[in-house]
Amino acid sequence: MGQPAVERVIPSRLTVVDGDTVNLAGQSIRLVGFDTPETYRAECASERRFGNAATDRLRELLAGASSAELVYLPHPDRYGRDLARLMLDGRDVADIMVGEGLARRYSGGQRRSWC
Repeated sequence: MGQPAVERVIPSRLTVVDGDTVNLAGQSIRLVGFDTPETYRAECASERRFGNAATDRLRELLAGASSAELVYLPHPDRYGRDLARLMLDGRDVADIMVGEGLARRYSGGQRRSWC
């Protein structure tokens, strides 16, 4: 298997969908290494509240970043989204979000409930 594809982008070109998904030029990208609570299909009010907090924090991180890199995995997810690790100013967004208590580590498979 070859090296992952790396794309350097201006952070302002990334649009936040939710705490672990962004859009770039109309393409949805699921960020890997972490999972945040749902905002659209939340199972309870607290999940939606925490999901909104994670979404807001990702927007803040992007707004404050001077550089962004997307490190793409070779295959899309089951919904057709690209999968990528997001690095902002050299820091992994997964580490930031998990470290701040806004996300859980996630590497695929069954997701745990946030309720």
